[in-house]
Amino acid sequence: MAYLLSVGTALPPYAVTQEEAAAFSLRHFEGRLARHGQLMSIFSNARIAKRHFVAPLEWFSTPHHSLKERNDLYISSAEALGMAAAQQALDRGGVSPREVDFIVFVSTTGLATPSLDARLIAKLAMRSTTKRLPVWGLGCAGGVAGLARAAEFVRAFPDTLALLVAVETCSITFQFYDFSKKNFVATAIFADGAAAAVIAGEAWARRRTLAGRATLQYVASHSYLFPNSEHVMGWDVVDTGLSVVFAPEIPARIARDMRPVVDAFLNECRLDRSDLSHYVLHPGGARVIEAYREAFGLSEIALQSSSNVLCECGNMSSPTVLFVLERALQTNHIATGQYILMGALGPGFSSELALLRSAVL
Repeated sequence: MAYLLSVGTALPPYAVTQEEAAAFSLRHFEGRLARHGQLMSIFSNARIAKRHFVAPLEWFSTPHHSLKERNDLYISSAEALGMAAAQQALDRGGVSPREVDFIVFVSTTGLATPSLDARLIAKLAMRSTTKRLPVWGLGCAGGVAGLARAAEFVRAFPDTLALLVAVETCSITFQFYDFSKKNFVATAIFADGAAAAVIAGEAWARRRTLAGRATLQYVASHSYLFPNSEHVMGWDVVDTGLSVVFAPEIPARIARDMRPVVDAFLNECRLDRSDLSHYVLHPGGARVIEAYREAFGLSEIALQSSSNVLCECGNMSSPTVLFVLERALQTNHIATGQYILMGALGPGFSSELALLRSAVL
């Protein structure tokens, strides 16, 4: 068994309201993007009030940001955010960094060698023998996939503790001279942030006398790669960094294709959707939330945690679903025995799902 002990989150210092972002977009894209005036409604329809960036809004108004400059900003910001989220998760879980046996580091918005998990081990004074797994390229699906890898480790080694850290700096992928609709949409939804989770094996949890404590049991995971869908989501690498790729068909694909994927997963677990009490789904955007509602016949309240995180933080890619999980645990009464479905979509085009169950050790 694997148990989720705690979740921590962190946001960068520069808060930008959606009105401020819309004003920036109006100045930048006007006269350069066809139907720009009509497209401005994307900002008001995004259901986002505020986002947080690793650079002030003025940074995006200057054109000459090289790949190196962006990546240096990614490394410094991701390290600081990752440390903050990890420390909060460890504190909430009542464990010290030196107790961690395995760290999974998830990110897709920059590059670092040594990978940032090595830097976190040093900065957090974790043991030099800590095993590590950097995961790159899963985009928004990385938070759910990273949680699966951490859970698999502590299941294989029940007397161990794992730490998941997911960090993204989506904002600095903005391309000044790209006046396409996709770059415009990215300015309306993308944001930065970090999240972390502490996952314990059963023997570790019982050795720490956590018996009787309410927690989340990690039940199962599921991955699905949609055929012939490489074009749907990802990055193009250009001279000035990473340029976003996402197709307008994403909400339609969710509404059409996600129900059979989820049903197959639940069938493997000898369950069906009627057994689910809570949904923790990555809010890629307002239309993505509506597509999930259509696919699963859900009410607005069923995805309130996803909607609230989207409103307050925007789409931060991989950490976002962990923000949603944190919010759901804070605001929902999750009774013992109830099941939670976590889900996110990412490049591939792919689905990552996880099934959690409220339990008492």
